[in-house]
Amino acid sequence: MGTFVVAALSLILLLIGVSTASAHGGPYELQVTPDGAGGITVAATYTEDGHTVQSIMNPVATATSKDGKEAGPIALISSSEGRGLWVSPEAFLTEGEWAVTVTTTTPQEATATTDFVVAPLAAPVAPEALAAADNGVSAATSEPASPASMWSWILGGLVVAGAAIAGTVTLKRRRAMALAS
Repeated sequence: MGTFVVAALSLILLLIGVSTASAHGGPYELQVTPDGAGGITVAATYTEDGHTVQSIMNPVATATSKDGKEAGPIALISSSEGRGLWVSPEAFLTEGEWAVTVTTTTPQEATATTDFVVAPLAAPVAPEALAAADNGVSAATSEPASPASMWSWILGGLVVAGAAIAGTVTLKRRRAMALAS
């Protein structure tokens, strides 16, 4: 009887493994997002199970701005940040509103179009401002941080620590009373 149970369980596990493995494949969808610097990132997931497509793909991106400029086609490359991600090898979109279309034919044909805005990057922070911030000086006013501000942070930290300790003591007392009764 024990051999029969082991064989039945093995068969069930084998069937579950086969059905899970066979769930991969079929149609998938592309999610196109900006990378924040004029490039894009693309992720692909199977529509049936939501798992990441880890097959080799050949995604190509093209883009049209709201004012009619065109960019691409640009072949995307596999990202070093994880499996199932493809990125533009360099920034190819300038500031503005863009409709970006990504198309791939391998392992199956898929296309996605996404609208987004490429905003200008913030100006770099001057080294003097970083040095001033490291010395406790406000970069905007070049004045030292006020002692009152520092004490309010210390006092706030002490209040939080006290509340945590009181909560822990109360919890331990309740547990001790519950075990005693």
